[in-house]
Amino acid sequence: MLWILLIPAIAWVGATDAKIAAMLVIGILGTATCLVCILNYRLGFYIYMTISLILPLLERMAGTELPMGVVMDGLLGCSLLGCFFKGGDPSAKKVDFLKDPLLISIYLYLLLLILQIANPYGFSVSGWFIFIRVTFRNLLFLYLGLHVFNSMKDVYVFFKYWLLMGTLAAIYACMQQWMGLMPYERAFIARYPQMFNTTIIISGIRIFSFMADAASFGIIMACNIVIIMIMLTARMAIINLPKKIVLIISLVLHVLALGFSGTRTGYVMIPLGLMLFFIANLQKRNTILIAAAFGFFAMVILFGPFHSNPTIVRVRTAFLGKQDESVNVRDRNRAKAQPYIYSHPFGGGLMTTGGNALIFHPGHPMANLQTDNGYLRAVLETGWLGILLMGANFVILIAASVGNFFRVKGELDKLLMISMAAAVLEIALAQYAQDASTLVESAIMLNAFTAIVIKIKYLYS
Repeated sequence: MLWILLIPAIAWVGATDAKIAAMLVIGILGTATCLVCILNYRLGFYIYMTISLILPLLERMAGTELPMGVVMDGLLGCSLLGCFFKGGDPSAKKVDFLKDPLLISIYLYLLLLILQIANPYGFSVSGWFIFIRVTFRNLLFLYLGLHVFNSMKDVYVFFKYWLLMGTLAAIYACMQQWMGLMPYERAFIARYPQMFNTTIIISGIRIFSFMADAASFGIIMACNIVIIMIMLTARMAIINLPKKIVLIISLVLHVLALGFSGTRTGYVMIPLGLMLFFIANLQKRNTILIAAAFGFFAMVILFGPFHSNPTIVRVRTAFLGKQDESVNVRDRNRAKAQPYIYSHPFGGGLMTTGGNALIFHPGHPMANLQTDNGYLRAVLETGWLGILLMGANFVILIAASVGNFFRVKGELDKLLMISMAAAVLEIALAQYAQDASTLVESAIMLNAFTAIVIKIKYLYS
């Protein structure tokens, strides 16, 4: 009824000023979405993830940079508000927030980040605030997840949603590769070329789908590929033939999309993630069959008679190629940073490396040093303790996931638990070549997985 009443008003304002009309429409849709999040925080949890994943696409369609952080904060805040109004989920009380090892490692890392405001080398309070704001957003999303997942059925819903979003992203990526970028995407790249420095390469354009960039997209595709391959090892009684056909189609689309993204880190992530799964399930026939099929496919890609396809050539360089100039640049950056690491055991402060430093810390010794490495960034900005806590968080999360694998009883439940352990291990590896854990897309996945791992641990203890 509100929309019907506003139609003539929007038409009149649109005839007067198109920008005001667009703002009015966005305001109405935003208000309605926020109300939905307040009334149903579980739905708000998925709305937050969906909007966060497609915001880059909306930005390109709008043709200008949008306040994405404000949108994400608003949606998450409304969902948390709805959670508080309804008292949350009673099962969340089972979580020992003060003694759980995974949560303690997160608290310690957060405390270290807060104390960085006193770091004399990190003199920009605004840079510190932005980093802390993003960190708190991730923690609040994790807290909301602890109220959303109260049984394995909720976990099933999440994985269906996550693989569906991944499949849609893969389909969109294939369309970009085969049909070319949309006009608004080409216009956005022309307007903000600095945002796509690593997207345009000699062999063409690295496909990014509707996500922020090709690296973020490739990392998500690599994690999903491992999850789908693990799901395919389930018996027919658990996942029937029609569902497996759907998974196989999704897997093919994910593999194509990963190839089109040109993310060499993603190519290396897959065998490592599968290795953890194979070790945990060597006694199963389906596991051996999947391993054999994957090995055969890998051999064909690496040694087959394909020499003109740029995607296959890029995949081969990740495993067989000699060090190229990009690798040499990263090695030189690490060598340049080593003396600074030894002389600054508490780091140089938040947002003091890479392009962020040019904005918030101009003149800083590490300004414009492109780390291309999450661990290197952590040790440069937060010191030795920061990288130790980051590594401890990965180790504890993987160990808890493997623990849940042996704790749950159902075959599908076990496969989901070990798939999360494999995906987190992939992210831990990707940190060496990318700052993977701080990307919006991978941060959403990691925090959702963390909430599931913690909650299942207490529900089945």
